[in-house]
Amino acid sequence: MLVVSADVSDAVVAVRARTRSSVPAGCTGCGQLSAWCHSRFARRLADVTLGGRPLRIDLSVRRLYCENRTCPKVTFAEQVPGLTVRYQRRTPQLQRLVEAIGVVLAGRGGARMLRILNVTLSRCTVLSQLMRVPLPPLEAPRVLGVDDFALYGDTYGTLLVDATTRLPLTLREGRDAEQLSHWLREHPGVEVACRDGSLTYRQGITAGAPDAVQVSDRFHLWQGLSRRVHDITSAHGGCLPAVLPRPRTDRGVGRESAQVLE
Repeated sequence: MLVVSADVSDAVVAVRARTRSSVPAGCTGCGQLSAWCHSRFARRLADVTLGGRPLRIDLSVRRLYCENRTCPKVTFAEQVPGLTVRYQRRTPQLQRLVEAIGVVLAGRGGARMLRILNVTLSRCTVLSQLMRVPLPPLEAPRVLGVDDFALYGDTYGTLLVDATTRLPLTLREGRDAEQLSHWLREHPGVEVACRDGSLTYRQGITAGAPDAVQVSDRFHLWQGLSRRVHDITSAHGGCLPAVLPRPRTDRGVGRESAQVLE
């Protein structure tokens, strides 16, 4: 790529550049290199800020003929590695920034953070880019957290969480032991399963991962302990006044004080 000129102003940094005519480019259909130029056209790309100012790149690229007769593409637009992506008006570096902020702050918060970085995007655009981010490959965790949650009304679902990274793995509608055991058989490798006192989850974990150690998670452990303490104190509430010390009266103290004053 050959940089022609650059203009710096208070509003934006504009860089005008063009690709070299003698460098062959790979066809986007078959990958064969070609230097047979059909025409040129301009692309406007947004990049990360430079010195606190938005950076705009006006790039002149070639449209080339594909010399492979078996390729379905007759012409193709060349791409600059690390700078352009097909049908994209942002550089890969800016695209990664938008995706990272979208993952952390989602739509409205992400748009506000990008505005601080002088990147103007709407919350809908941030959300659309977030939905295009491919999901990471699902790996069976060593420590699995299983708990239920209320979807609406009396309808409940099952949430599976990686207890090490605290990231959710999947959401299942209903609280079914067979469904949980089926997921565990498809994802072997769970060594410890944290759950509540549900008999359904105990049966599902036992059937799907019989070698896994089942433990109670911290929330339900403290919840069960507090309920047990409450039940004990309620059952022995009548015994407490008998063991409490009797309150002292102030009559004797008042008489001694009166004698001293006399």
